[in-house]
Amino acid sequence: MVKRRYLAAGAALAAALLAPAASAQQIPGPYGPAVTLAQARTIVDAAHREAKARNFRMAFAVVLPSGEPILLEVMDGTQSASIVVSQQKARSSARFRRPTKAFADSVAKNGAAVLSLDGVVAVEGGVPILSNGQVIGALGISGGTSAEDGEIAAAALASAKLN
Repeated sequence: MVKRRYLAAGAALAAALLAPAASAQQIPGPYGPAVTLAQARTIVDAAHREAKARNFRMAFAVVLPSGEPILLEVMDGTQSASIVVSQQKARSSARFRRPTKAFADSVAKNGAAVLSLDGVVAVEGGVPILSNGQVIGALGISGGTSAEDGEIAAAALASAKLN
């Protein structure tokens, strides 16, 4: 009985915390066929070019819709923590089908309770990879400020032109 109440309370908390993020941004459709390695390379190459042009040292992670890794690239001189953080951002974005900025915005608006959801990274820089309106994976970038990570991610996806 106690376990069921706990699970119900957890589900209610998750719904309440995810609702503000969902209303602020349209949630993509269902998962589609997984991003291919060739597509992942195209996205990371675009991100790397953009980061290099801005003299950033970053880590880039691409994951499948499940959040499992398909590609990780680390620029020379990138801080070690960014390697892990880029993967966490990508995983969070893929599994919840939304940019990690949506969680950051929710934390700013509602407090830190959203951080209690397992796997949530409430820092900008993780974005879903979409094809035909479906989530086929996600990109996570770390190494700059969270805003810079988000800018590089957006530029990379725009440049990759998967749709």
